[in-house]
Amino acid sequence: MLEVPVKPQSWFTDDALRQEVHYLTPYGTAAADIYRLPDGKPRAAVLLSLGANDTGRDDENAVNLGHALARAGYVVMIHWSPTMGLHANIDPAEPEKLVWAFQYLEERGYVDRTRVGLGGFCVGASLALVAAADARIRDRVHFVNAFGPFFDAEALLLQAASRSVVYKGERTPWEPDSLTFRVLANELIETLDDSHVADVLRRHYLKNQAETTFELAAGLSQSGMTVVRLLDGVEPHEAEALYSTLPSSFHEGLVRVSPATHVADLRARLFVMHDRNDQLVPAAESRRLVEATRDRINVRYTEFMAFDHLVPGPGGAFTRLGQAVRLYRHMYDIIRMAS
Repeated sequence: MLEVPVKPQSWFTDDALRQEVHYLTPYGTAAADIYRLPDGKPRAAVLLSLGANDTGRDDENAVNLGHALARAGYVVMIHWSPTMGLHANIDPAEPEKLVWAFQYLEERGYVDRTRVGLGGFCVGASLALVAAADARIRDRVHFVNAFGPFFDAEALLLQAASRSVVYKGERTPWEPDSLTFRVLANELIETLDDSHVADVLRRHYLKNQAETTFELAAGLSQSGMTVVRLLDGVEPHEAEALYSTLPSSFHEGLVRVSPATHVADLRARLFVMHDRNDQLVPAAESRRLVEATRDRINVRYTEFMAFDHLVPGPGGAFTRLGQAVRLYRHMYDIIRMAS
């Protein structure tokens, strides 16, 4: 999976097949890619939920991961949400879609139904956790591997608005990544009933059209000003007060996509990975997830220092080698399930 000149895996395994599949959900027909070795042998399987990447299932890292896991013995199904990927928006229906995708995957004749897991990246990891706790499949989900998830969407929003991260009572500065800000802006602007105000705010915050600044200062409703203040950044106590005035449907939507709401129903073995210096989703989110589940289920948690959010980042040779060893150790048990 790493960018190295020699890939010994290809010396010992056949090429994997990549096949687009279609399956029904309550929201219509969905598409996904399945990677597998072409021998028809029932194998362990994993459903992967991609985050907010705009290249979708053709993303180079996603394709490399699909082939690598397939060569290691997995049947790999890759799910991508256009709502997240193209519009940087979280769809509360995504966990439901993942449940249907999981059921489709486990019913394939080339899948060993006793060894089917879930995995995800960033927002996709959080949605995979929510899906894994669903009563329809939770007793059959063998494992979940979550890379860079958020634990509580409401808490994450408040931390982004206050430009600070809170962990174990200590608050530290945080300047959210531009993608995190885009998601926050989309979610907050959607709470507005006035389409004109919403359009003004989208142009200003999402399209960087500075000429709309004057419009921001005049004629905004109270709800519009609430969104502006949250996006511009406020003190923590102000963020909580402003958030409390947002529509109840918005609060309910964040609760629906938060692993914090569902982890009590999680049965699967849990693997969690996070970049310690992640600017999109603070590592404190994964730490809270681990602390909330460790007493009930088997959890392995690994923090990395040489990743750029989800992909290997810059660093010296020894740093990258050390992180590669940590990645190998984390992935070992997951790969072993396929043997």
